[in-house]
Amino acid sequence: MLSRREVLAAGGAALVSGVAGCGGSSPAPDATFDAPTTAWPTAGYDPQATGRAPDGPTEGTVSWSVSRSSADPPLYGALSPPVVADGTVYVTGVATHYYRPDDFVSPLAAIDAASGSVRWVEGFADGLGGGPAVVDDDSGTVVIGGYDGALHAVGSDGGSEWTADLGGRLGTPTAYGDRLYVESGSGRLHAVGSDGSRLWTADRPGPAERLLGPDEPVETTMPVADDRGVYAAFTPFDRGREAVVVLGYDHGGARRWRTVLDGRYGRSPNGLAVTDDALYATVGGTVYALDPDTGEQRWQFVTGSAAAGPPTVDDERVYVGAKNLYALSRSEGVERWRVVNEAPPSYDRDPTALPYLARPPVADGRVYIRTGAVSAADGTRQWGGDADEWLRSGNYFAEPYYGRPVASPVVTGDAMYLTHAHRGVVKVA
Repeated sequence: MLSRREVLAAGGAALVSGVAGCGGSSPAPDATFDAPTTAWPTAGYDPQATGRAPDGPTEGTVSWSVSRSSADPPLYGALSPPVVADGTVYVTGVATHYYRPDDFVSPLAAIDAASGSVRWVEGFADGLGGGPAVVDDDSGTVVIGGYDGALHAVGSDGGSEWTADLGGRLGTPTAYGDRLYVESGSGRLHAVGSDGSRLWTADRPGPAERLLGPDEPVETTMPVADDRGVYAAFTPFDRGREAVVVLGYDHGGARRWRTVLDGRYGRSPNGLAVTDDALYATVGGTVYALDPDTGEQRWQFVTGSAAAGPPTVDDERVYVGAKNLYALSRSEGVERWRVVNEAPPSYDRDPTALPYLARPPVADGRVYIRTGAVSAADGTRQWGGDADEWLRSGNYFAEPYYGRPVASPVVTGDAMYLTHAHRGVVKVA
C-alpha cells in the first residue's frame, strides 16, 4: 500500500508532467470479441466483465489439482481467478498484507488444461498486484500488473515480451481489442497498446485535489470497457470518507462523468460490469446500477454484508455473492432469489463458513459458485456443493483470506477451473 507521502509525491510529479490523453487524441480501438466456448481469456470473461459465457459444464467431479507447493517457485500469495486460453490455464499469486513482495516471489503459472501438468512458472520478485489477462489468444501473450508499477507481457513459453513502467501498484488489466486498461494505486487509469506502447494516462482528481490529496485512492478494481469508453473505480485516500469514486472515460482518455457512491457496510470497490443499458458496481456490501452514459444512479441493493464480490449479468438478472448469492432484476435491483450460505461455522478454520465473494460465472442457464452450479432461473442446486470434502480438508487458516474468495471459478464449455485458497488450482469436469 502506498504511503500518503508516496501518493502526494506521485500527484506532484503529474502536475509537472501534465495529463496525457485528455484531449481524446487516441483513436478508439477495434474491440471485436468472439465469445469462445473453450476459453475464459480475462478475469471478467469479456471486456465488459459480464462473466457470461456461451456454455459451461452440466456436472462435474475433480479432474486434477495443482497444489501450491508443487510448483517452482511455489504458488504462494492470494491466488487470482484463473484465465483460460488455447488449452492453457494461467494463474498468479498476488501480493497482499499477508504476502509482501519482500517476503516471497509472486508466481505466474501456466498449466496444461487437459492434464494439469505445470508447463512453466515465472517468478516476479517485486510482487504482482492482480490477475492475468490474455491479449492475443493466437500468440498466447499474457499481461500482468506488478506491485512496483510495471506492466509485464509474457509469451507462451514464459519469456518476457515487453515491460511498461507506469507507476503505482497495478491491478488486473482489462484487454480491449489491441489495448489494455489498468488502474494504479496512485489514482490513475492507464491505456497501453498490446505492444507495450503507452497511449495515455488519465488522472482521476483535478490538479488542486491531487496536490492536496483528499481524494487520492488506495484501493482499485479491474476497469471495464465497451464501445463508449472505459469505466474505473477508486477508493479515496482519506479513510474517513465512506465513498467510492466511479468514473467514465472515452477511449481517448477524456473524462465523460464522475459519480461518488456511498460505501455503507464497507467501501472497497469490489467489481464492475457494463452492459448496453447499465453499469453495475459493488461497493462494500452494496450493489449499484448506474447509467453508463451519465453515471446517474438508478438503483441500489444492500446485501447487509461487509463486502460483496464482482457482479455478473445475463439477459434478465445481476448475480453477486456476499454472505449469500443474490440474483437481482436488472431493471430495478429487486431480489429474485438467493442461495443461502448455510455451511455451519463448526470451527474457525472452516472455509465453507466464509462468504461467497468470487465472481459467479453464468452460462446457459446456470450460475457457478465454489464447486458446483445452481439454476439461473430460481437458484435451485443443480450439482456440486459448498461442503465437498476436498474443499473442507487441510490445515486451512481463514484469516488471511476472509476478504477474498475461498474458491474462484471460471467455466468453459466442458469444465470449471478454479483457484482455491488452500488447495491451489483445480479442474472440475
